[in-house]
Amino acid sequence: MNVTELARQLKTTREELLQKLPDLGFDIGHRAIKVDNVIAERIKQAWAQGERRERLKSKMEKQQRNTERAQSAAEPGGTSITIGDRITVSDLAEKLNTNVTHLIGYLMKNGIMASLNQEIDFETASIVVEDYGFKPVRGNADDAKKEAASTAELHVLKQQIASEEGATARPPVVVVMGHVDHGKTTLLDAVRETNVAEGESGGITQHIGAYQVVEKDRLITFLDTPGHEAFRAMRERGGQVADVAILVVAADDGLKPQTLESIRVIQKENIPFVVAINKIDKPGADIDKVKKELSEINLVPEDWGGKTICVPISAKKKEHIPELLDMVLLVADLEKFSANSDRDACGVIIEAHIDRSEGAVATVLVNTGTLKIGDEVTIGQTHGKIKALKNWKGENVATATPSMPVKILGLRGAPHIGDILRVAVLDRAKRKSRAKDYRFVDVDTQQQPATDEDDETQKKGELNIIVKADVLGSLEAFLASLKKLENKDVAIHVLKQGLGNITESDLALAEDVGAVIYGFSVTPSAEAQRMSYNSSVEIKTSKVIYELLDDIKARASTFIRKEIIEVPQGQLEILKVFRDSREQSIVGGRVKKAKITDGAKFRVMRENEPIDEGTIIEVQLNKQKVSEAPEGSECGLKVKGARGFHEGDILACYTEEERET
Repeated sequence: MNVTELARQLKTTREELLQKLPDLGFDIGHRAIKVDNVIAERIKQAWAQGERRERLKSKMEKQQRNTERAQSAAEPGGTSITIGDRITVSDLAEKLNTNVTHLIGYLMKNGIMASLNQEIDFETASIVVEDYGFKPVRGNADDAKKEAASTAELHVLKQQIASEEGATARPPVVVVMGHVDHGKTTLLDAVRETNVAEGESGGITQHIGAYQVVEKDRLITFLDTPGHEAFRAMRERGGQVADVAILVVAADDGLKPQTLESIRVIQKENIPFVVAINKIDKPGADIDKVKKELSEINLVPEDWGGKTICVPISAKKKEHIPELLDMVLLVADLEKFSANSDRDACGVIIEAHIDRSEGAVATVLVNTGTLKIGDEVTIGQTHGKIKALKNWKGENVATATPSMPVKILGLRGAPHIGDILRVAVLDRAKRKSRAKDYRFVDVDTQQQPATDEDDETQKKGELNIIVKADVLGSLEAFLASLKKLENKDVAIHVLKQGLGNITESDLALAEDVGAVIYGFSVTPSAEAQRMSYNSSVEIKTSKVIYELLDDIKARASTFIRKEIIEVPQGQLEILKVFRDSREQSIVGGRVKKAKITDGAKFRVMRENEPIDEGTIIEVQLNKQKVSEAPEGSECGLKVKGARGFHEGDILACYTEEERET
């Protein structure tokens, strides 16, 4: 056969063929013109094997680079954690994604005695971060300053109320906090002898509710805060406006992440609190275990010699509820909560929404003074004149006194939760200015994604959504949770957000831009429902927030770039070849370096060069099928996908994992 024709069949040049033939064991000379046909066939086989080895070598090197990159990302200098000049132990545990009790124990072992809400400096925190396998980065305090500024007005209001002249005793405002499903709403049911839990989706409270009850001829105001993780900001607001906290802990479950977060909020706001150890009627209840876990974070129960009030209760069976309320009133008597009811009212917005028939509606907790129908009020960027006041039962009332929650009607727009209500008469010019300003912060605005993004952002996947919710607090919680779902591979664009049912304009916008509509505790209007029959727009509605977030998370995950990472296992030195076939081969050998598992992949290495690759389909020890062969053992392997084994070959075994890039 002509050498040029052979090179053409092998898809290479004549010069490259003659140059590589000596490496393949064929020395026909650099000036050869023809080659024997039998030799030519051998050359073809050797050439194919050589190309396969080159591909295997290239693949192996690429996988090794991917593995090294993945490992380096987990080492200090890889994933970074930003820390301010000081950080609380609970916040640091959250950043490290570890249990706060574990972190406290770690600090104690290293001679640092720090409680849940105690701060440690950057130098100490950076050592901890490095020990946990991350890179510490000192961040500026801008975020902390913004957070402090957002609550500064409320703290000033509290101080003013505490120092007012003419103040008289007022009902305590009690916030019920704790982990999801530990029985907060059931406790309120027992206190109010109503049934709110069955009306909540999934048994989870999803709005801030305010209620008043009478115990021993004294009023107590209760705030119910949502338990799901998405409502963290709402729980903090509840903590900021409360006087006393009831921390609910299930006796059969103990302290959980949201329990610890609630404790952090309570300690941050310096609120006196009582621990209600709930579900003592359940078979797995262990009150002492809960007390032990509390002691581990420096909250020692009173009967253990500490100062933390603990009351075992069963909210479901309404057991020991009077004892719990007695403790709340005792704390209130010790703290002497007071306010001046003879002045203009000030209060805090704890809920807001747009009602189709009533317009902008807000729930305010009056802190001081008396709020009356006809009062002109300013709340953040909006204002209005009180047209109606309704108590928590929905009954019309003429006035609202300190510690009383009321729904107010007559506002020009929905305020933000946490805004301060003040009675103040605005002149016409200021009213116009406020109305103009408010249009820029109204929750029913459209947000278009930026068009001047950099090249890196342009490479992201984009998920366009429209969000509608029933009340402002839920909308804010939903939008805050969305930020956690974004990553370097996907950008979530909220094209429109608003309150109320899904409308035809929502569908029209979604159809134009290819968006998905998410409705939390709302439904499509009749017109939108008819329009949806002939539309390709997806509408997802639910009364449970995490169902919607899970759907968005699943959609966002499709944009995440992933790569295959090799996880090395042990090596098998072949001592005997029993069968050599591409379909199924059997070899025996000794395991080196680490264990080998059934189902692992391998490369056949000969003189440190990859020869072939395949998969283990069965591992045998002492003629018995096993799931793995430990290091140092002699075993038999049944494999597929490779052949041509020689005694002395090494099978370098590995598994593959899919990881985000």
